[in-house]
This record gives sequence, structure tokens and C-alpha cells, in this order.
Amino acid sequence: MKNILKITLLVIISYSCNNINSKSEIEGLWISTEETSPKFSSGIQKAVIQFNHNQNGELEARGIFLWNGEYGYEWRLEKVQYDETTHTLTINDADGDTYIGVFDYKNKRIYGAVHLKDAEPGNQNDSLNLIPADKNLETKLLYPRVSDKNGKLDYSYSAPEQLEDGLQTESINDNNNINSDSLISLINKIIGQEYGRIESLLILKDYKLMVEEYFYGYDRTQLHKIHSCTKSITSLLLGISLNNHNNVNVEQSIFNFFPEYNSLKNEENEIITLKNTLTMTAGFQWDEYPKEMYETNDWFQYILTRPMESNPGKKFTYNSGCSILLGGVINFLEHKYAQFYAEEVLFGPLGISEYTWETHKNGAPQCGGGLQLLPRNMAKIGLLVLNNGKWQDKQIIPEEWIYESTIPHTSESDYFDYGYQWWLRSKNTKQWWNETETTDEFDMIVALGWGGQRIIIVKELNLVVVTTGSNYENNMEPSTFPMVIEKIIPAIINNK
Repeated sequence: MKNILKITLLVIISYSCNNINSKSEIEGLWISTEETSPKFSSGIQKAVIQFNHNQNGELEARGIFLWNGEYGYEWRLEKVQYDETTHTLTINDADGDTYIGVFDYKNKRIYGAVHLKDAEPGNQNDSLNLIPADKNLETKLLYPRVSDKNGKLDYSYSAPEQLEDGLQTESINDNNNINSDSLISLINKIIGQEYGRIESLLILKDYKLMVEEYFYGYDRTQLHKIHSCTKSITSLLLGISLNNHNNVNVEQSIFNFFPEYNSLKNEENEIITLKNTLTMTAGFQWDEYPKEMYETNDWFQYILTRPMESNPGKKFTYNSGCSILLGGVINFLEHKYAQFYAEEVLFGPLGISEYTWETHKNGAPQCGGGLQLLPRNMAKIGLLVLNNGKWQDKQIIPEEWIYESTIPHTSESDYFDYGYQWWLRSKNTKQWWNETETTDEFDMIVALGWGGQRIIIVKELNLVVVTTGSNYENNMEPSTFPMVIEKIIPAIINNK
């Protein structure tokens, strides 16, 4: 496990011992002190520990990482020991690293350090001291929904609230074509964490929002990082821009849009087209999110100087650098950064006013994954694509661009094709899950972001599904696709 992440861990520990003082005092939630929590230019990473006892009084452990106070991902803890005489905790993880801490139960402190297995000599130990944390953090981190005072958790469906935000709502109970029992069963499975950590689920059928559920303390007012769903929105912006410039097309060299970088051209890279960039077939050698790029003063120069590993158009290589270049194309054509163009031509018309967009130090937006949106506004993006670029009788995105963007231009794998920054599943792509209740009979257009951020559009069914989540390192991120294919689609086409 990476050193930087190990320091910043959020650990949840269940523990028992015969010492009545430490046993009673250690229970509860703990968080790392400011002094021992690593700080970076973009935020802070912290660790929390919760002590409980199982029914057998055995010591158990669970770990979670936090970033800027938000859930990161699980830390795989395997063994916890407690020395009653010295009040020393020893926690081993799956990577061979060890946390050792001494519990000062009188002052309610845990003084400790992470001992790293693969650290450089002299740098094996990283201090990690803990103090009691706010109890409310427990719900945010561990529980999709809170049980009542009797310990029961009975989900009851409520129709989404009708707001003045442009979305129309309807109850699933008022639609005879929907199997409401199946959808309620699905939501109970989400609460049971069968699909990992899903933090919101929105289902829109026939342009109406019918399911709007939030978990882990989230609600409709909280922005959520959408990560690489940002790429698909950047593609929409580019489509608007290109429609306003008749002398520009996707077959032109990418360097046409970066004249200040003409000195970087060579025989290999000068034939990279805008279309190659849109379809991630530019041919660059690429390690996703390289540290060097974020340290440079010029993202565009860094990307355009990457060595070539294949001829443009021949090979799909996932590359957020291509998406960042698309933001540069918008800036060249419109003489403004993409985030300001979005406000003018996309977010404004859709009534999207609450969002943030990460930017580079020079002001350029991170078009590969920097957006935060409300889930209801993610749903608007889905409806816009479902309706071929039209919103409330106004054509926002050219219909031709929606079509070209969402047809396969290259194959990412046996499981997905790729359009212009959109992922595509079809009748011809394979499934990776074993147990099936139905077949993948419908084409899907997908904005896909790390951790479970999804905008899934099924045009044939007038269906949009939005999810947000934090399935970062638990192998559950792909579960949203079988959830939609095996659970949601059957529920909306079969009311039996």
C-alpha cells in the first residue's frame, strides 16, 4: 500500500480485552490529530479509529481512508492484538504493514505510528496519533441508512420531490409498467451494501424522475465528485463549439488548435487529429494521472511532448491527457476556458448553478475529471443526451454531434466500445458477471467516472440512471452495470 495513503488512513477497529478501564474507554470513534495528518496543496488526509466488540468479545478491525473529510476507500486489516498490560494495539494489514499504538485511556489519546514494510531505511515509521472523533462521522463512513431506536431499518419508498429545477417527477406507484416491488428490493440491497458504497441512485423513466435515493448521509444538496464523467460533458461542450465554427472539423490536426506549440510537432505526432483525441487513439505513451504533469506549469506542453507508442487511430489507450487537450481546443475556439463556456452554453440553459471545476494553476480546467455536480444535475445531462441534445424544446447540443459522439468509433475491450468521450455497451459486448437474470438486450450510453460515478442512458427504454459512490478500492466499482442490466431494466419493462 502506498506510503502516502497508509499515513492517512481511516481505521475502524473492534476490540475486546479483560482490562475494564481500557475496554470501556476505548470504545467509540477516533480521528488522527492535525499534527500527524499529512497536508498537501490540495487538501488533508486523516485517519480515524473506532473501537467496538463483537458478540464473542473478539478483537476485529476494519480500515478506511479519508481525503478532505470524505470517504476514500477501505484499508484491508487482517489482525488486531491488544496487550492489556501495556495497552498496546498492534494492527497488521494485508500488505504487511503494521500500526502500533499505545492507548492512554486516562487522557483519551492513542499514540502510535505506521510501520511500513517496504519503506526506505530510516523512513519506516510514520506517526499517527488519534483523538476522539465526532460520533456523526460514523454514519457518514459506515452506514448507508441509520436504524431506528429499536435497531430496525425498514426502507419505505417516497416519490422524489417536485422542485423548480427543470426536472419532472413521478411516483413509481403511479406507473403501471414499473415493478415497484423489484425497485424497492434493489434499494434494500444497496442499503445492505451488496453493491458496495453507492451514495446516490436516481432513476428517470420517460423523462420523469421516479427514484431519488441518497445514502451515507448524502442528500440532494451536496455536490459529488463525478471524476471522469467530466470527459463526457467536455465532449458536449466541444460539440457546441464546433457547430459554431464551420471551418473546423474533427479530421484536422490537434496542433491546429495549439499554434503556440507548433515547435513540438514531429513526423509522428503532427498527424494526431482531433478525432484521435476524442476517441483516445492519439497514440501517446501514457501513465494515467502522472505526477509530473501536475507539477508542471503547462499541462498542454507536457501532454503534447509524450512519446508515441502507436500510430494515431490504431490503438485505444485511456488517457485523461486527451480530455485536457479538448479543453484547450475549446479555449482556442471560444477564447475562454471551458468552465466559463459551460456556464454560457450548457450549465446556464440547463439551470445548473451549483458546481465546482478543478483548475490548473494557470486557470485551465481539469477536463479529464475535475467536475463536482449535484446528482439531479447529472440527471439533466443524461436527459439532454436521451433527447438528442434538446432541453425543454431548445436544441442545446447539435443532434448530429450527439449521434457521432455516442456511436462506437473504437473498441476499448470485449466489454466496452468508445465514442467521443462516451463509453458504450451493446448487444455485442460481453458481460463480466456470472449470475444473470436477463440478457443485455439494450444499447447503453455511459458517462463513467472512477468510484462508481455514472450517467447511464438507454434510449430504447427512455431510461436514465445516475449513481454516485465511493467504490474506489473494493472491487465493487463495476457492479453498477449488472445492477442496471439485471435489476433496474427488468423492473421497468416488466410489472409482474
